[in-house]
Amino acid sequence: MRRLLAFLAFLMLGACQPVTVQRSEGPVPVAVRVDDAAYWLEEWHRVVQLPEDQLQLTLASREQDFERAPDPRTRLRLALLLAEGPKSVRDQSRALKLLRGLNTEQASDSARALAFLLQQIIGEQHWSGDKIAELRAKLKQSDARIEELERQLQELTTIEQSIQQRE
Repeated sequence: MRRLLAFLAFLMLGACQPVTVQRSEGPVPVAVRVDDAAYWLEEWHRVVQLPEDQLQLTLASREQDFERAPDPRTRLRLALLLAEGPKSVRDQSRALKLLRGLNTEQASDSARALAFLLQQIIGEQHWSGDKIAELRAKLKQSDARIEELERQLQELTTIEQSIQQRE
């Protein structure tokens, strides 16, 4: 799923406006304008590589940032960590609530696209989890049925052997 997220983020980056690089003469070497999509990709990539203690500090910091200023950027930073961060900080139900509460009028195009993508990924993961649970239940029923049929076959074999011994 992380590969899917990285691939989709890469596609989102590819669809963005090109990066503008301006060279000026004198003491200012280069000015660069980067769309938000690059920020979100870098943000996610940096966070998933953090050690556990820093990851917990990052989560606490993002929660505080969101409580102080619940704007689309802080909301999405927290939702991204909760939705697709490492398992120790992952809380997809909470991330989904944050994503559904995103003010799309204030959010940038790439933030809206990322929010939609995260909602879709969470939905697919929930569907997959439900489907796996359903298939496991069916497999368990099938295993129980197989055991019952094997038991009945063993009983029939025993009966057949006893009949053959009588003859």
